Amino acid sequence: MCKFKFWIATISVFCGCVYGGTIIYKPNQESEPKQISNVKIISIENGMITMEINGGRERIKFNQIVGYYDTDLKIGSGFDDNTPEYKISVIERNIPKRAEERSGKSRKAQFFELNYSISPVYEKGRNMETLKQPYFYLYVMTEGSSGVGERPITLISYPKDASVSSKIYDRAAILEKVNSSKRENLYFRHNVSGKLSSGWHREIKIPLNRIRHKEREIIAWRLEVWGKTDMIYEKEWTLPGTRIASKWWTRMQ
Repeated sequence: MCKFKFWIATISVFCGCVYGGTIIYKPNQESEPKQISNVKIISIENGMITMEINGGRERIKFNQIVGYYDTDLKIGSGFDDNTPEYKISVIERNIPKRAEERSGKSRKAQFFELNYSISPVYEKGRNMETLKQPYFYLYVMTEGSSGVGERPITLISYPKDASVSSKIYDRAAILEKVNSSKRENLYFRHNVSGKLSSGWHREIKIPLNRIRHKEREIIAWRLEVWGKTDMIYEKEWTLPGTRIASKWWTRMQ
């Protein structure tokens, strides 16, 4: 109890005014202590601490805290909210030939449609009812003008929060998004975007409206899916008879 009161007194002094603080905490009783920097304490209420971390908000129980420093120790990565790592299986339902379907004067936007199923990886002490939402990165190559010339490459992210601002292939920018505290959670059996789900099964439609030349044929694509901390799925496709360089998506510019 004395230790609890000491931490309350210490952190309360800085509550609401500290940027760049560092918290050492345990995601659960079974885990090793972790450190998260650039923390602002928002509130302490009913044994819970609400923190702002790089523009997003996280909550932990007070008894998870091992230490607090009013300085940024420049260590740690993303905040561990005690959700588990997971695996994913993906089934493509509709892969369009072009970003836009045209019939006379009418135009219809196309979507890259998928079903996916998540399998949480069990780890003692983890909250198995909640997961970090998977981030999808779809690289699309379209044919050049008149079938020759430069072949444009477009990166499409899903959901919107997964979007990176970099115009080139940038794995570090993706990792920053993956570890962001702004990343939302999925909850077991909850519906997503109006689509009912069963367990960890979901269906999504990735819009292709970022492709500039929507009338050109898609000749290659690569899909990456990122789980809680790392890439957990990847698949590539190339139009039969088309010759392209290996790892062509890294040449995006």
